[in-house]
Amino acid sequence: MYFALVGITFGVVAGLKPGPLGVFVIHQTLSKGTYSGFMASLAPLVTDGPIILLALLLSIQLSDLSWFVSVISISGAFYLSHIAYKIFKAPNSINPRGAGDEESSLVAAVKINFLNPTPYIFWFTIGSSYIVMGSNFEAGMFIICSILSLCITKFSVAFVINKLGTRFSPKIYSNVLKSLSLPLFVFSGQLLYSGISIWM
Repeated sequence: MYFALVGITFGVVAGLKPGPLGVFVIHQTLSKGTYSGFMASLAPLVTDGPIILLALLLSIQLSDLSWFVSVISISGAFYLSHIAYKIFKAPNSINPRGAGDEESSLVAAVKINFLNPTPYIFWFTIGSSYIVMGSNFEAGMFIICSILSLCITKFSVAFVINKLGTRFSPKIYSNVLKSLSLPLFVFSGQLLYSGISIWM
């Protein structure tokens, strides 16, 4: 029970914390509908399993992981800036109930999460510590509860924002969506800076 509660706590906190994936989930929910936002929120289910395995393997074999975090950060910076540019160049009038391509939402979200150093850092440090500390069952509960609560929290935030957003006109709705490009550009700059600063 303890490991499950810890996992839920970490997942909820990570889900509420502003970040590239959260902003993207909100954008997909607003621009393409609830199902697209839901699909985007499932990205951790796809990405975190391989990240956990990689974290455990690298933490055992390597003493210095800074180069790996740097490569992920710089790659993520360029991909995020690309996504931000596409959001900024969206049409000036958007129907909040318009449908979109659900698969592209999940694929793009998976790319964003794979190229974001935050899940790697979490699973390399805090996450792997709890996995090693507990039994196989406790480690499994920690992983499952962390990932599921993260997905649910991110989608819940996007769902609430979407319900509020349906009151706007298509033009205002479009401007709200375009404004989401700004935090993504900021996150992109932060990732680029952190990736480069590792080598300074």
